[in-house]
Amino acid sequence: MGKDLFNEMEIPTHELRSAIEKGIERGDKFRKKRKYIQPLKRTSLITSGAAAVLLVSGFIFSPINQVLAQVPIIGGIYENYQMPIGQDLAEEQLITEINETVEDNGVKMSITSIFYDGSYVGLTFKASGENLSDTFGGETGPEPGYAYEMFDGKDESGWGGVMGTLTKQGNDYVGAMILETRNVKNSEELTLPITFTHMAGVFGEWSFNLSVKKLPSREIELNQTLHSSNNDYSLLLRDINIGKTNAILTYEEIETAGVEGENLHFAIVDEQGENLSLNSVSNSTIIFEIDSKKPPKFIQVQPSYKLGNKEVHLDALTIDLK
Repeated sequence: MGKDLFNEMEIPTHELRSAIEKGIERGDKFRKKRKYIQPLKRTSLITSGAAAVLLVSGFIFSPINQVLAQVPIIGGIYENYQMPIGQDLAEEQLITEINETVEDNGVKMSITSIFYDGSYVGLTFKASGENLSDTFGGETGPEPGYAYEMFDGKDESGWGGVMGTLTKQGNDYVGAMILETRNVKNSEELTLPITFTHMAGVFGEWSFNLSVKKLPSREIELNQTLHSSNNDYSLLLRDINIGKTNAILTYEEIETAGVEGENLHFAIVDEQGENLSLNSVSNSTIIFEIDSKKPPKFIQVQPSYKLGNKEVHLDALTIDLK
């Protein structure tokens, strides 16, 4: 998913370089007012941090900054920002449309939809008000046009993800984000405390405490122990939870050779022999993507340990997902 994200896009080199330079300059100025933590890449682990604010430059997820009046539905919003997870779920009518509104400093802000699929939570939102500005950067605020915090005074779990810059739709400004909830237990219901602190040139506090149920998933018990040929290494695959857009494989290292610098790696391939994208690998779970439209019929888990230039393979396990 997302492999051909930019293949067909024409990149305006001069405008892109100019946007980067302006973004750096604006970021330096705005950083003096408020501290930000950069968003993490999709393949990296999420770190902890109180009041973590996540930003990305607008030109990445808003190609040509097209007006959404042509695609006013939720799926169209995700499509505009090239976020296929949200787009696919919207096509399958698995996104919950809501209308929770908060007003501050003359700006009305509404959360318009939400979904939660175990590892991901997605939001679309809109804002309206006479003071909202088309100029998002400079002294008025961050490059994407908005900022937010994910901290309720108790939970210090870090959240990462991808964001799209604000886009004008009629008199409103709309946006979308997909957050990765790796530090949140894979519960059946999620409470999401989020406070927007800046919206299109206006500072304020638009706080929401959203509650959403997880999309249907199923769990397969595995309890399979995999060994290396010399029996120096072994690990236990406990179970796999299969959602609409991702799967979570739980494992435990049983025995290692105890060699300095040894690192455990995983490859997960589908029935076509193609490697599935691993979003994160912790010391107990592997989260990998699943195409909600064409989920794999089975996968093969291929663990190995790397010791410098040497690689030790363990037994592979084929898992039927049907």
